Amino acid sequence: MEQGTRIIKLGSPFSHVLGAERKGRLVGVLNATEWPHCQMTTGEKLKMAPVMIRTIGFNLPRAFKVMSSRAKHEPREPHWHIGPVAVHPEEQRHGVGTALLGAFLDEVDQQRAPVFLQTDVDRNVVLYERFGFKVVSQEEILGVNTRFMWREAR
Repeated sequence: MEQGTRIIKLGSPFSHVLGAERKGRLVGVLNATEWPHCQMTTGEKLKMAPVMIRTIGFNLPRAFKVMSSRAKHEPREPHWHIGPVAVHPEEQRHGVGTALLGAFLDEVDQQRAPVFLQTDVDRNVVLYERFGFKVVSQEEILGVNTRFMWREAR
């Protein structure tokens, strides 16, 4: 499912992608999308279905359930939506995610735009809170506690 999500999000024409490189190797990526393009339309889901089927196979209904549940929490006002943020396992805990997030938020702060994200990784909540995000809601989706976080415009 993670691979399918990355294909969908990073393949969107509305994606704003930042990459982190160390010694010529991609070690991290941050994807963000500006509202109202944060959630896929039904047409976009149908268009991506063949790629998703090849990538995640029988997990496709599960993936659509997760997307649908998360979409209910999407703010209905202008904002940037961050996700996914991914750092290679060997590079985690070395500041890559912090650098990506900081660089992106510097850009967003110049626009004075709020930011929304969701996470189901406990340790990431602390990182996002350091950048001014607050948990505004949470939901258990398919047994996973997902936090939805918001950062006011600066």
